[in-house]
Amino acid sequence: MVIAGAGSHAMEVLDVLISNKVNEGVKFFDNVSSASIFQSAYPILKSNEELAEAFKVDARFMLGVGECEVRKFMYELFVSLGGEHVGIRTNSAIVSTYSPSVASDVFHHSFIGANVELGLGTLINTGSFIHHGASVGRFSTISPGVQVLGKASVGDLSFIGAGAILLPGVKVGNNAKVAAGAVVTVDVPDKATCIGVPAKIKSVNK
Repeated sequence: MVIAGAGSHAMEVLDVLISNKVNEGVKFFDNVSSASIFQSAYPILKSNEELAEAFKVDARFMLGVGECEVRKFMYELFVSLGGEHVGIRTNSAIVSTYSPSVASDVFHHSFIGANVELGLGTLINTGSFIHHGASVGRFSTISPGVQVLGKASVGDLSFIGAGAILLPGVKVGNNAKVAAGAVVTVDVPDKATCIGVPAKIKSVNK
């Protein structure tokens, strides 16, 4: 098993593996920092060549980074080198039988209601609630303590800040950002940033 990244979010992923007693043989990948060992025990791979060799032994990988674009980049790189993505489900997460999305990460004390659609590589962070009929697109990041209420939707590669609330039926577009603590009552266009209570559009990137 290889964890993409070797920072703070990778530590959370490692904690999950340790708690499930499946951390034997785990390696990390980080070609930016100079560190070669993670948490004094786990090797850090530094090159694509090392990564490809590791996948010949065990093709599984998990995403250990939180930024949307980086998650997408790492996923595509790892798959191109022979990796097979594994989603994360912590023991304390509650996931409806009618929301079987297994290609996303759902962390501690989160709730995924019935008929929720979670996209490939999406991160549902600690204590977030995604209610019935809602959807979150590919490689989006839902920060801790977010509430996405019934039939609200989040597009691809969008970031929802900690403690934000999306009211029922609200649509957040692709590559959008919702600030921490915002209460979203209206639709948010693609590439827009919104802040406040109630949330207002601050800017739209072209």
